[in-house]
Amino acid sequence: AQKTTAVKFSLTSKELPVTDDSLKYQADKCESEIIGWADFEGYHTEESFGIENIRKKDYIQIAQEDERKTAVILQKTCFYAEAGGQIGDCGVIESVNGRFIADRAEKIGDSVFHWGRFEKGYFHIGEKVTAIVSKDRNSTRKNHTATHLLQWALQQVVGKSVAQQGSFVSPDYLRFDFICPTALTAEQIKKVEDLVQEKIDSDEPVTCTLMPRNQARKLGAMALFSEKYGEEVRVVCIGADSKDTLCDAFSREFCGGTHIDRTSAIGGFKIIKEESISAGVRRITALTGSGLNAYFEKVSAITDQLSEMLDVPADGLVERASQLLKENKRLLKEAKGASKLKESNVASEAGVLLEKAEKIGQTSIVVGRLSGASDEQVRSAIDMIKKKAQSAAVIFGYADNDKVTIAAGMSEDIIKRCLSDGD
Repeated sequence: AQKTTAVKFSLTSKELPVTDDSLKYQADKCESEIIGWADFEGYHTEESFGIENIRKKDYIQIAQEDERKTAVILQKTCFYAEAGGQIGDCGVIESVNGRFIADRAEKIGDSVFHWGRFEKGYFHIGEKVTAIVSKDRNSTRKNHTATHLLQWALQQVVGKSVAQQGSFVSPDYLRFDFICPTALTAEQIKKVEDLVQEKIDSDEPVTCTLMPRNQARKLGAMALFSEKYGEEVRVVCIGADSKDTLCDAFSREFCGGTHIDRTSAIGGFKIIKEESISAGVRRITALTGSGLNAYFEKVSAITDQLSEMLDVPADGLVERASQLLKENKRLLKEAKGASKLKESNVASEAGVLLEKAEKIGQTSIVVGRLSGASDEQVRSAIDMIKKKAQSAAVIFGYADNDKVTIAAGMSEDIIKRCLSDGD
C-alpha cells in the first residue's frame, strides 16, 4: 500500500500526458498509441519496455506480491478509470510485439494508467496497439444502473430523507450506503426489491447527457454532496428516451459512470444484505445479472442438500425446520431439568459423606466416591462441604463416561497451615 501511495504521489507532482478517455461511454474496443509507461519508480518515456525490461529491474518478486507493477499510458482509451464508486475496467492491450493484461484503470491527473502485467513480449513508445475491455464491463454497467434504481426505490419506500453516502459498483455486486436512522424491515426491503424489479420489467430507457451544473440542479438531478463538480456535469436520466424528454425521467442523478441503454438488460435484482455501518448510515448489498444467477444456483444447491438430509421436499423445509426447533427446545428444557436433579443428587451424596467423615481435631476428612457426576457438579459439591464444615480436607473419586477423576479440595485454614489441594 505504501509503494502504491508513494508512486501515485510522485506521479501527481509530474507533468503527465493527457489521455482521451471519451470512448469509455461508447466502445469496448479501440485503436490507440503508446505514449508512456510507469512502475514503482515513476513515469517513463523510454523507447521500449516489456518482460525483459521488467526482469532487468528485478521485478519478478514484485510481480508475485502485486501484479499492478507496471502501467501503460495510451493516447486514447475506452477503459473506464476508477471513479465515483465504480471500479476501473480491466482487459487487454495488445500489439504485434506484445500482450498486456490490464487489471484495472486509474486516473492520475488527466492521464489514465492501465495497471497490470505483460503476458508476453514488449511495447515501444509510439507503437500502435488495440485496447479491449473485458466482458465484465457489461455486468458493472448493469449494477451501476441498478444502484440508481435502488436509490429511487428507497426514497419511495423510506422517504425523501434517504441520501446517498457512498457506493461501490463492480461486476460481481453493488453496494449502496445511505442515511437512514433505523434498520429497514423485511416488508420495506421486499417493497424496494419489487419497485426496482417493476422498473426493470418495464424496460425503461436510460439517457446520459452533459449539461451546465445549474441546469442539472434545476432539472432536479441528485448529486453526491461529498463530490466536487465542475461547471459542466454528466446527468443520467432513467425513464427519458432522449435529451428532449429529460423531464419525463423518474430518476435523475449526477454521474460519470457507465450505464446500460435500457433497464430490461439488468434482468433481476436481489438485496442480499442490509446492515448498519455507522450511526444513522445503513448499507445495502445487492446482486444483478450473472452475480444473481450464481447466487440462486448456490441457494438451490443448499436447498437440495437440506431436502436430502431432512428427507422432505423443498416446499416442506420450513415446516420441518420449525418442528426440529420446537423439538430441540423441548429436549434442552428436559436436559436442564435432569442436570439440576443430578446436581442435587451429587450434593446429597457429598452431604452423606460429610456426616460419616472422620475428624482430626476440628477438621473433617471427607473421602468417598460420587456416582455419575460431572466436573462442574463435583467442584460445587467440594465448595459446599468446605463452606458447611468450615475446616475440611476433601477427596472425591468419580467417573464421567469412560473418564475417571480424583478431585481434592482443602479449606483455607489447612492451606494456610501446611497442605494445598495439589499436595
